[in-house]
Amino acid sequence: MPGNAWNADDYDSRFGYVSRYGGELLDLLGPVSGLRILDLGCGTGHHAGELATRGAEVIGIDADPAMLAKAHADHPAVRFVHLDAADLSLAALGSPTALDACFSNAALHWMTDQEEVIRNVRSVLREGAHFVAEMGGEGNIAALDAALRGALQDLGLHGIRVVRNYFPTVGQQATLLEQCGFRVELTSWFRRPTPLEDGSTAADWTRLFRASTWAEVPADRWAELSAAIDHRAAGLRTDDGWIADYCRLRFVATAV
Repeated sequence: MPGNAWNADDYDSRFGYVSRYGGELLDLLGPVSGLRILDLGCGTGHHAGELATRGAEVIGIDADPAMLAKAHADHPAVRFVHLDAADLSLAALGSPTALDACFSNAALHWMTDQEEVIRNVRSVLREGAHFVAEMGGEGNIAALDAALRGALQDLGLHGIRVVRNYFPTVGQQATLLEQCGFRVELTSWFRRPTPLEDGSTAADWTRLFRASTWAEVPADRWAELSAAIDHRAAGLRTDDGWIADYCRLRFVATAV
């Protein structure tokens, strides 16, 4: 995954909509009582915890220590493993048998070697297991990222890296899933303009989700950068607050 220094508390509070919007995705798994489920890119563990309350045995994995520390603290009954999806295997999970399902919300687009990740997911699932996921799709946060890149140029902050996520089309993702041993049962792309929490602006969004970029900017220029981003992203501001220009891709696939 491209590096991003996550603030787990902000992720849960000021940007808690990420987990809330993923809630309806859980229902696509169907009844989960008694199933062994992998939560891929579990973050702070909200969905892993919910699956556990529904009777599933859950293993949550994430590559970020701060996210996992909060997941452990908030959901002590769930097993969490510090693991990059590029290294995913049954041995790495400490599981002697294949799992019954994989769930992932707002995580796959951080995994740039998508083919390796999906092949790894297939390797830990039994035949007939479901893979249910939602991720950023083509066009996701295009305006937010453009505002950040433009602001950096406006301020003469050249050469600073901005993370590029993997935001596929439906065709790209469905083809990859099929090549890696899945049958695609459902897939869709849709816009989800998402209101930010009261008081949060476009610049605040970038400070969390593009933290690695902000870390390269001298602290005495953060106020300038924040103002420049919000100026560039003015089209995302409404009378009711700021909107993130999300585009999502959702799929349900079955291991064959």
